Amino acid sequence: MRVKELLKGVDFLCKNRKLLDVELANISFDSRNIKDNSLFIAYKGTNYDSHKDLKRLKNEKKIKVFITEKKIEDVDSIIVEDGRKTLSLICKNFFVNNNEFKTIGITGTNGKTTTLYLIDHILNCAGLKTIRIGTVNYKIDDELFDADNTTPNPYDFYKFIGMGLEKGCKCVVTEVSSHALDQDRIYGLKFDYAVFTNLSGDHLDYHQDLESYFASKRKLFTEKYLKGVSVVNFDDDYGKKLINEQFDHISYAIENKKADVHIESYESSLSGSIFTVNLFGKTLTFKSMLVGKHNIYNILAAISVCSHFGIDNELLVKAIESFENVPGRLEKISWEGRYFFVDYAHTDDALRNVLESLLPFKKERIITVFGCGGDRDRTKRPRMGSVAEKYSDVVIITNDNPRSEDPEKIIDDIVEGINDKRKIHVIPDRREAIRKSIEISKPGDIILVAGKGHEDYQLINGVKYHFDDKEEILKCCGEYERA
Repeated sequence: MRVKELLKGVDFLCKNRKLLDVELANISFDSRNIKDNSLFIAYKGTNYDSHKDLKRLKNEKKIKVFITEKKIEDVDSIIVEDGRKTLSLICKNFFVNNNEFKTIGITGTNGKTTTLYLIDHILNCAGLKTIRIGTVNYKIDDELFDADNTTPNPYDFYKFIGMGLEKGCKCVVTEVSSHALDQDRIYGLKFDYAVFTNLSGDHLDYHQDLESYFASKRKLFTEKYLKGVSVVNFDDDYGKKLINEQFDHISYAIENKKADVHIESYESSLSGSIFTVNLFGKTLTFKSMLVGKHNIYNILAAISVCSHFGIDNELLVKAIESFENVPGRLEKISWEGRYFFVDYAHTDDALRNVLESLLPFKKERIITVFGCGGDRDRTKRPRMGSVAEKYSDVVIITNDNPRSEDPEKIIDDIVEGINDKRKIHVIPDRREAIRKSIEISKPGDIILVAGKGHEDYQLINGVKYHFDDKEEILKCCGEYERA
């Protein structure tokens, strides 16, 4: 593809017009991974400015054209104002050859992944081939791919969409993280539906405060990204702010009966939920295997989108009933009268939602095993400790992904939020912490292992070790059976 075709939609300055007619086969943006016959885009990122690499790269034969944000001495480049946005647009122009597909984006602090899976499942039940991009994995039709980030970099994002379109997919369903919005990773893509689940404290190490965090999420609901309808949680305070700004919106709620889609009644057990929904004025009864009030919110978001999309009500009901679970999202394991749940809850609000969902089914005790990630928002650690103490009879504090931080310091931060220290066990080794929860449990107990969910690894001092909470629970239960 010629450079001028790649630059469609980009404002640029080019003194050497011959550069615009150069034929390219690849796009490079990381100096550690230069592809043959490629264009190289330099830009100032969050942690690194790749303009620093140009002195070394200017004689690299694999690079045919440079794009920069400023004039660089001895480098004949095309100059753009914003390299990040340019990278996204170029990747879209390179990989996505048509716009004949629907787009659904989901953002929020909690519930993105389950809502993503629900929408994808409903559309698949309706016979639509989809491209799914999110935290657990990526999917093209029925083929699964490993996920490195909730929302990948522009090159991988648009390459994946292009692959899906070539295989006949007609709809992209994607989680959209605040980092992706802030860093313009998906710039150039316009959404038919933008879903807002909720907002609470997370990633404040990056965004500094809740208002900045909301400002990043809010971008999805502006003309920059949205060409269609916003679908917003009317029970959430930040959702209400969005609704007041949106001309074309669908609201959903459990508490607020003025919402376009709202709950009339619901019952929940450890086996799932039965609930009646007013769906745009029509009353429907749904059955779901998902546990908890927070999952009803996720279902409401999904059916709001899919109903407006054109999926008929009968199929909606059947699709929700047949949906089983998302890996690592309140994933249940029953053993010897105990109920274990593995969940990705890694914020205080998510942990509260999960524990409040489990509390009505408590027969004996709730035992919570959790830790907090290192090199991430430190402010949530004592809050998570406080939530665990409030809703649990026993709290076992352990490691999550300490990364480069001192695990003891992370645990100390969590313990700061706990008043009754008699409730807690501190066991840094996560495997031993899970074993301890089984050892002290008795029939009727609910044991929540939170924080990692679907993840099958631990990150400790720059090393990635295999570790899977569900796998460890099953292994430990098996050891007790054989003992």
